[in-house]
Amino acid sequence: MHFYYLFLALKRFRQRIGVHMAIALMLGVGVGTAMVMLSIVLQASSDPAPGRSGSLFRPHLDVRPTVQRAGDPDSGQALTWPDAKALLNQGTAWSQAAMAGGAVTLLKPGQFSARLRARYATSEVFNVLGIAIVQGRPWTAEEGQSGSRVAVLSHALAAVECPKGCIGHQLELSRRNYTVIGVAEDWHPVPMFQGDVTRRPFVAPDQIYLPVEAAIADELTVVDGMTVWGGGQGVDLAGPQVSWLQLWAWLPTADDVAGYSATLRGYAHTKGLQTHPDTDQVGLWPLMKWLDRQGLVPERTQMQLRLSLLLLVVCIVNAAALLGFSLGARRRELAIRRALGARRRDVLAQLMWECAWSGLASAALAATAYVTGMLLVAAADVLPSAITTLDARTVLMAAGLGFATALLCALIPALDICRSNSLSRMFAKGAA
Repeated sequence: MHFYYLFLALKRFRQRIGVHMAIALMLGVGVGTAMVMLSIVLQASSDPAPGRSGSLFRPHLDVRPTVQRAGDPDSGQALTWPDAKALLNQGTAWSQAAMAGGAVTLLKPGQFSARLRARYATSEVFNVLGIAIVQGRPWTAEEGQSGSRVAVLSHALAAVECPKGCIGHQLELSRRNYTVIGVAEDWHPVPMFQGDVTRRPFVAPDQIYLPVEAAIADELTVVDGMTVWGGGQGVDLAGPQVSWLQLWAWLPTADDVAGYSATLRGYAHTKGLQTHPDTDQVGLWPLMKWLDRQGLVPERTQMQLRLSLLLLVVCIVNAAALLGFSLGARRRELAIRRALGARRRDVLAQLMWECAWSGLASAALAATAYVTGMLLVAAADVLPSAITTLDARTVLMAAGLGFATALLCALIPALDICRSNSLSRMFAKGAA
């Protein structure tokens, strides 16, 4: 019976192709537009470290002078190197890593130089962030403290620079020779929470990892946000008046969180900082709450998402009204079918099969509108490429939503038409 309904539905679709294509176009454009904005917002606010985010914490310690703090209440304030080093030394019971984003110039004799995206960090960075070492090893705490010029490459960079083997390979970085001791997996969280999310949340992945002590000694370039106070000549990255480091701690249990929080507040007390929650000078933030605090999705983007969802609602209402009018014009035909013995569920099945063809067209147009919209946004270069990537699952989701909304628009008028008393009155009027 359903094969007959399917054949009949295709025949009806061809007879009323104008109406069905208008419905499919409305729903396809509405769903596609909404999915573009929803995809961007979800990528921008997604969990950058699935499975680890619940145990990653960001210590917050704002040591700036009161006057400067009042004038610029920076919620993403970084740490100075002395403060970061003190917390690392006091919290040896936990895995911690201080880090900052940087840039180094790779020099090759007789070739053009290349600018590399670097991550300056202490030795526990790979353990804290969950970055696997696929070749060689990370540097040790002793190597870091001594300022050893060693490096760990990303897998992508290693494949270009030393495809036959990287361990022991020499790199000239910003006119200093560094020795490659390891290769890490390609790791690109979105957003890049381990960096300066207030200024550079959606950037390309790190290509090389270097000890932060070596970066300080060699005065390598820091690209993350830096705050300097107190005057003086130049910028001393090792000084107490320059905040530029992010500190992350791996705290897998509630006891770890409580113990570390007590250590953090104890250290803040020795610094003379106010630890009351209202002062916002000291805090320990879980990863996802820290990202929410930074407001990575601008209000303008949120407004655009709300407007696109409103457009989708308008499209659904108009499509439902058009479908209701189209089906309502066939009440007499359906009343005759009921009078000849057709069951109500048979009539409903026939109507839903007919609307399924509109759903297929709507699904195709929704997927097309989503892909086109994402490509246009990416080509316009108004948003970072990290949050404008096409995902096959989202394409399928757009198609599925387009199909589902078409069936939803048809369900209510179809149920109304199939009510036995409605069709009986229609048939009685026809007989009279």
